[in-house]
Amino acid sequence: MRKSPLVKAFLLFVPFILSVKVSAEAPKYPALREWQGQVWLTGKDGKRLQVKSKQVLREKALLETSASGSVKIQLDEKRSFTLLGSGEVSMPVISWESGEAPVVILKSGDIYWEQNPKEKGPFNVALRSDLFEFLAPPGKYILSINPGKAFSSVKMLDGSMEFSALNGEESVVVKSGQQVAFQGVLEGGEIAYDVLLKGKKIPKGHLTAVTAVDAKDMSRAADAEKRRLKDLARQQEKSKAALAQLKRDGVICTNPPGKFNECSWVCTNNPKKEKKACLVSAGATCERQRCNANGDWAEKTLLDAEKASSICKAQPVVAPCDY
Repeated sequence: MRKSPLVKAFLLFVPFILSVKVSAEAPKYPALREWQGQVWLTGKDGKRLQVKSKQVLREKALLETSASGSVKIQLDEKRSFTLLGSGEVSMPVISWESGEAPVVILKSGDIYWEQNPKEKGPFNVALRSDLFEFLAPPGKYILSINPGKAFSSVKMLDGSMEFSALNGEESVVVKSGQQVAFQGVLEGGEIAYDVLLKGKKIPKGHLTAVTAVDAKDMSRAADAEKRRLKDLARQQEKSKAALAQLKRDGVICTNPPGKFNECSWVCTNNPKKEKKACLVSAGATCERQRCNANGDWAEKTLLDAEKASSICKAQPVVAPCDY
């Protein structure tokens, strides 16, 4: 039986169709996983907000910490860094498709880099500041910069790295248990540079001698990691216990928790200052949904102002359905 030209064209096109992914998974990294104290995030929209939830960072991010704050960013499955107190770090470019963040700029303070010295990351990451720039080597180390004193340093806790000033010709190898610093020069309150051809800048100053990391610093880093892991385990156990209790109570839907065939009334777009009522008259909406057998909130319905005023509150309400 002879195939028509249309059928032939379709058969030729089938392999191409099968080779194309129907939908790509959203990137899981870089992920803001843990924090303590006050932490602020400025994202792609330019709004500076205090961190209150775990999230995946998109497009770009600027993170700042209070004196007692810290925040951990998981770059991928193998690498992470923690911005310590009174610090500021920027990720100016985050790939929308892959989540790769190839540049990390330490503006001030300290970051604690963690990566198994025997494992290589899936992409290169450039660590930058006003005083240094290099590809992040595997290992565990603390990088610091104090722009006000034109001072930067690295404390190598595990692994080794080659450290130098930005565009500097002189470098030193720093191994586990060692540290080194670069002392720059301030002119007019700003870091001073020698400017070469094509605008290439080299900070004025000198590398210090390589010395042993203070045992107290090594101990503090190890203790901090132990506390972090202990706190994380405690939080996970608490979440598991809460989830188990909900299941025992017959709760199958989450956010907000609800039982099969119960309804939820959720207020959206409510004015931020309103803590009790759902002000539909001010642009808020009241959404009613039913908890189905799959544990999903379904059958979304927008209620009019009259119905919303009688049952919808600023916080989610879960109760027997009104129909």
